[in-house]
Amino acid sequence: MFYCGKRIQIYYGHTKPMPSSKGNKKENDMDIETCAVTDDSLSLLEEEIKVLASKPKDFFTSFINNQELFRQATEHFQRSEIAVHRIISSAKTQGVTGKDITEALRLIKKEAKENASQIPSAIMPIIIKDYLPTAPVADEATLPVCYKFIGNCAISVGIDDGPDSIVSSYPLFITCIKHNRLTNIEYVTLAWIADGAQRSVTVERKIIAKKSQIVDLASYGLPITSTNADKIIDYLFAYEKTNAHCIDKVEATHKLGWTPDMEGFLWGHQFFLGKTPDPTSGKKPVIEFWGRDQGDEQIADGFCSSGSYDTWISLVNDVFEFPDVIFLLYASLTPPLLPIFGVKNFSLELSNQSSSGKTTAMLLGASCWGVPELHASSFVNTWNATPVWIGRAASILNGLPLYLDDTKLAKAQDRRGRDGDLVTNTIYLIASGRDKARGTLQGTERTEPFRTILFSTGESPSLDLSNDGGSRGRLIDLWGNPFLKTDKESKRIVDRINRTTQEHYGHAGPRLVQFILDHRDQWPLWKEAYQEANDLLTQRESMSPIEMRLGEYFAAIATAIVIIHAALPELRRDKPVKELLASVWGRARKEAREADIGKRSLKLVQELIINRNDRIYTAEMASQGVKWEGGSFIGIKEVDKSGNWISVGLTTDALRELLNKNDFNLQESLRNWNSKGWLLRNGSSEGYQRQVDIPGTSNKGRMNKLNLYCLKKEVVSSEE
Repeated sequence: MFYCGKRIQIYYGHTKPMPSSKGNKKENDMDIETCAVTDDSLSLLEEEIKVLASKPKDFFTSFINNQELFRQATEHFQRSEIAVHRIISSAKTQGVTGKDITEALRLIKKEAKENASQIPSAIMPIIIKDYLPTAPVADEATLPVCYKFIGNCAISVGIDDGPDSIVSSYPLFITCIKHNRLTNIEYVTLAWIADGAQRSVTVERKIIAKKSQIVDLASYGLPITSTNADKIIDYLFAYEKTNAHCIDKVEATHKLGWTPDMEGFLWGHQFFLGKTPDPTSGKKPVIEFWGRDQGDEQIADGFCSSGSYDTWISLVNDVFEFPDVIFLLYASLTPPLLPIFGVKNFSLELSNQSSSGKTTAMLLGASCWGVPELHASSFVNTWNATPVWIGRAASILNGLPLYLDDTKLAKAQDRRGRDGDLVTNTIYLIASGRDKARGTLQGTERTEPFRTILFSTGESPSLDLSNDGGSRGRLIDLWGNPFLKTDKESKRIVDRINRTTQEHYGHAGPRLVQFILDHRDQWPLWKEAYQEANDLLTQRESMSPIEMRLGEYFAAIATAIVIIHAALPELRRDKPVKELLASVWGRARKEAREADIGKRSLKLVQELIINRNDRIYTAEMASQGVKWEGGSFIGIKEVDKSGNWISVGLTTDALRELLNKNDFNLQESLRNWNSKGWLLRNGSSEGYQRQVDIPGTSNKGRMNKLNLYCLKKEVVSSEE
């Protein structure tokens, strides 16, 4: 309803006279032509203010004493606070003090409030659903004062229904306000009805407050141009103020998984609390996911369920015969437990020749959480991704897994055509638990911590893609056919997995999360169990630091297995977990040892000494009259005073050339060798070098010496 001299109801452009209200006729016939807000009247107000501001010292007094101008400002303020604020504040550019401007606005606001209290009760607000029953608003939502529906429910302001009064050609509402609890940024959801269909867009609040930005929403179909942008901004401001009590307010976050306080867990767009929510309650989740961009929403959309849990669990129970496959499935369910155990992120990889079922095994693990597809809206992707995408994708995960298939595709993202750098850097990124730090024009961008396990596949172990030593303690690499062999039987099970997981997925993960939340009181016990498992696996003699770190990851999965079975009691229990872990643990340790940068670079030296033995200078050569010439030899075979061979010393040039050619770092290799006790040193100023006598040379009765990198005899001659 809209009061204009008499009560009328405006409905799709037609006016219907309404019965007059009882009471004071003078009150009912109150003139509210002030509801007519036009650009011309605002322009007049602006011109008058400019004239008064030309004498800054007299501005306040002149404005208050000009009763007609003050009345106009007050009336405009009732419909467009933003416009009046802008006009009055503009006087500051002419020298009016901030104090005078603030006081003038205070008096305008006070007068407007008093005037509003005198509006007769007969002027009832327009209830939106009386005109648009399907509007996506609360039942009590109303249009702001002085706004009405005309024509096909276009929104206009004031008494006149002419073109200048139209604010929006479509019904337009604010349906939700989201507050990102991590960044404190607010978002608003705008909804409108066009051609009988409801449409909506959610944007940062600042977008609807600035003309230069709100016009960009035209790309989403919003009926906005530079001509009506100011009107829509004023309308939305008034709409929110009028309906603040009934617009949905939602706490949102751009991270999936655990909330910062670990009180709840976001699985896709579904929020879990400690007590199983009643699905029939109709209540919205306490926290909603709101992605920073469409790609984030695509990842979140992939965390969903379909099909039957019983069908899925039946499939899983039939793959217990394959240790690598079931181990990866257990590991896929471990990420939510990482912060409870206090375990850092790590990566797990299946590597073997093409068409051996690696991707199928990985997708079975992914089916615990949602859509296990590489070509759909999913959280599963390939290595054909940029480092920025990988970092951003990982940064929204806090207790959920990340899947990247086929490391050979990483070459497409490296200008040099090398996949090793991207893969190795990603392994480091995952282990660090924090996205790459970036700068902004004002300072630094917020870096996003995350908790996840990266699952990867490749035809070659990622450990072989680089000679970087640090990545070896951050990756569990399982080389071999996950289905043991490639034959008709393995193809049958692979086909069944692919066929079943296309329709049945996303059941196990949510069940585990709810179980974890429902048993919060047991979290300290679970952490103690992990620490015991870690001690059991890592406190063994002759274990390298890399093996000890891998032991931490295996201990986490081993502890998780018990919890997983408690949460999913339908899983088979007749297969000894100890046997499964022993099989996988032994192979992972072997891969780690073989990937030891020290041993790999040492093997190169051993081969060099064997193949180029004629270029290793010896005392025998000196006795035969062969003179030492640096360019002709790569090293010296060192003997003690008794003539016993004790080491082989290599020149800097020879060793650097050998290691660089094979992508090993000289200093890193030397540090590794020294830590293992493989180098002979005598305190030379050349760091890891040793001063070695050159056979057959003397200077005043003493042999000349040379600084060389000397590897002990037992190390050089070892076959290990």
